[in-house]
Amino acid sequence: MICTPTKAVATAVVERLNVPAERVMVTPLGVDPAWFTARPPDDELRARLGLPSEYLLFVGAEGPRKGMDAMFKAHASVPELPPLVVTGPSRSGVDGRVIRTGYLADVDLYRVVAGAATVVLPSRDEGFGLPVLEALACNVPVVCSDVPALREVAGGQATLVPYGDVDALADALTTALADPPPPAVLAARRAHAAGFTWRRCAETTVAAYQRAAR
Repeated sequence: MICTPTKAVATAVVERLNVPAERVMVTPLGVDPAWFTARPPDDELRARLGLPSEYLLFVGAEGPRKGMDAMFKAHASVPELPPLVVTGPSRSGVDGRVIRTGYLADVDLYRVVAGAATVVLPSRDEGFGLPVLEALACNVPVVCSDVPALREVAGGQATLVPYGDVDALADALTTALADPPPPAVLAARRAHAAGFTWRRCAETTVAAYQRAAR
């Protein structure tokens, strides 16, 4: 048996590796309950990390598949956008309107995500895209690239843009800030994120082992 986090990856495994579909099981990742009660950063955390009152946020490692170049270009093309905060296992520091915090402990990451105006994930490809769900659990708007795994995980609750399209990404970020969502949309986001639990991940993984044993 082969476990994958999304149907998108399962399809790729079957098509590219010539694996029988019945040998592949989707075991979606989960959202920790702490995300649903996360609160924006307080003054102490803002001062320690150099966070402005309003900011866009990218969470993750800075690798080639993450689409960082398009994100930086889109952000730079609209001076009215708030600063962009990049959080993940990389250097920290400030470069113009880009603030890098470096790696954050979970307790700080919860608050930094909860305080973001919008979370952006412009990846070329993803296996799952957990930051999308974590942001939705915090009632934070998400703008991400329109690739199979992110489209699947977002479930219609994020703004999707073509990968690498700088203009579309800039427009989506501008719109996300200009049009606050109504309460019904916020509730739908949280409900969608709540459907992804680590218990479900564990149960589907156990089911895969049981099927393999048979």
